[in-house]
Amino acid sequence: MDPIRDQTLNFLNREIKKEYRSLRNRLQSIIFDHRFLNEQVKAVFSDYPIVPNERCGVWYCDPRDYSQTSYFKSTDGHTNQWDFSVRRLNFHLLPAIAKSGGIVVVDSTRRGKCMPDALSKTIPIWCAVLNSLLFEYQGTAGEVLFCPPQTVSKFEFERIKSRLPDLISKFKEMNILTGADIHRILEGKFLRPLWVYPGASLLCSQRDPFTGELLSQKWQTAESEIFKPVVLCTVSYQCQDGVDKRHGFTYVQGAADDHELWAKGLTAELFWKHIDILSDANLSDQELGAFVESKVLLQESIAAENTGSLDQILTADELTRDLHLGKISSNIHLSEHILSELKLRYSLVIILSNSVTVSGDNAGIKIFGLQSECKKSSKALRAELIKICPLAETYLQSSLPILVCCNSGKDMSVCVSLAILCRNYDVESWNLSVQQSIHKIDIKKHLSKIISKLEGRNVNPPRASLNSVNAYLM
Repeated sequence: MDPIRDQTLNFLNREIKKEYRSLRNRLQSIIFDHRFLNEQVKAVFSDYPIVPNERCGVWYCDPRDYSQTSYFKSTDGHTNQWDFSVRRLNFHLLPAIAKSGGIVVVDSTRRGKCMPDALSKTIPIWCAVLNSLLFEYQGTAGEVLFCPPQTVSKFEFERIKSRLPDLISKFKEMNILTGADIHRILEGKFLRPLWVYPGASLLCSQRDPFTGELLSQKWQTAESEIFKPVVLCTVSYQCQDGVDKRHGFTYVQGAADDHELWAKGLTAELFWKHIDILSDANLSDQELGAFVESKVLLQESIAAENTGSLDQILTADELTRDLHLGKISSNIHLSEHILSELKLRYSLVIILSNSVTVSGDNAGIKIFGLQSECKKSSKALRAELIKICPLAETYLQSSLPILVCCNSGKDMSVCVSLAILCRNYDVESWNLSVQQSIHKIDIKKHLSKIISKLEGRNVNPPRASLNSVNAYLM
């Protein structure tokens, strides 16, 4: 091999990777895709609420435009892995669909695809399972599964269809939602996925082919229609090798994906909070990086010095009268004032975090160094549950409830609450009742009830954390 040619190829490869991970290019790409959502999709489906699909979708949606998110994973739609997840039920979307007549779920995907598997297969499978229960209750028959033919081949479509009976049986076993419930919520109408993306015929048909102006102001579903649309929006357009240099920057398809690799600590929340500056195309990568670093550090220092009220650092939901689940800010020291407030509200506070501290020994405030979204903590959870559950059980019938909280409100606190519920509550009524034996189906049912209780909030503990709970309980 020619060493000069090798050096040239290596240099070009490094430059391509640099452009691909460039903060400026990523942010400009997200803004470009948001413009498509705002100007084309929202204009046509203006009556339907926007629902970003976590985690990628939240980057493309202005927080002022949505009140809830979804969590449909592409892995549940991967070839030969088609699944209906009982950990990611997303049933909080059903009332929104019923109220508005439909929703717009927003997501994106990286190079090589027109749309993510979450939109082309995972959500269609979700709709198909619910449609099947609805039709069974109604005593009618009809097509329940809809997939985009340009993305899902006829062969794969038939194979997914053949899996549906098993997925329906798995869901029925949970006894969470019946066909009667779906009929009541959706007013007897089934769910029909529709797909939109840059250049989609569904959007083009709403526009004048010469001027590009909207022919009608919005999509309207007639009252006589027997379905409710679930609009699945892919905001990024498909381009060769996933990049396009025609816009004054290097456009990256699915730019928000895997933000840990390029965002330098920036979150979707911080991005939209400082959108006026971060959307400035005249700023260089270095200037943007310096700005992001300053804002990330500022946010951490504000959290660390927080001496305000308890409500500024803690949000909590009531699971039962005796057990509350919460999310507490990271990198904080609990002041005497905050501790006093906690003791007035709760008989016992279990904090699962390695970045929250207190001074001295505070009775009723227990901190365990388990960090959410940390594989090491997920594995360590089993051993810690041996201490945490007996401790919590001594406080369960106190005059004040127990609070279990972590920094995300979705991982460690959910798993500890799940273990407490499984050991001490009847799975159907959620009344206090010490359980002599616990089966895997009981754990799944308790988790699904937690998810249903926290409407509009996505709760999806990592598999490793749930495995620790299963190992401890069984």
